[in-house]
Amino acid sequence: MANFASLTKFIPSLDMEDLGEWITELDSQGRLVGNPYVEYWDVVHRFCNALLDFCDDRPEYLSREADAPEGSGVIVALRNALEREERCPGVLLGYLNNGTVAEWLRQLREIDGEKGDD
Repeated sequence: MANFASLTKFIPSLDMEDLGEWITELDSQGRLVGNPYVEYWDVVHRFCNALLDFCDDRPEYLSREADAPEGSGVIVALRNALEREERCPGVLLGYLNNGTVAEWLRQLREIDGEKGDD
């Protein structure tokens, strides 16, 4: 099995826009109540869980050292996007909508030597 197949299988599903929706709650007078947040579609949650599982199973890919395995820079970038989302809602949506996540996944697929149809 390819190193990154558990992640790259999401390329077709994540290579599109509108993978989440901003939610804002307003009071009866139209004033913002609480902080806006993004409600992500199910495929995004599945991808995030797959990424976290990958990182748990293969912590060597989270290394920033020169001798880290090939692809570790991409895994670190993906993981950082998730961490940024926790502090700043909507960051991940931006990376998804502008195609950055799909491009990172294509880089992993290339490292695995796979050809894609997308």
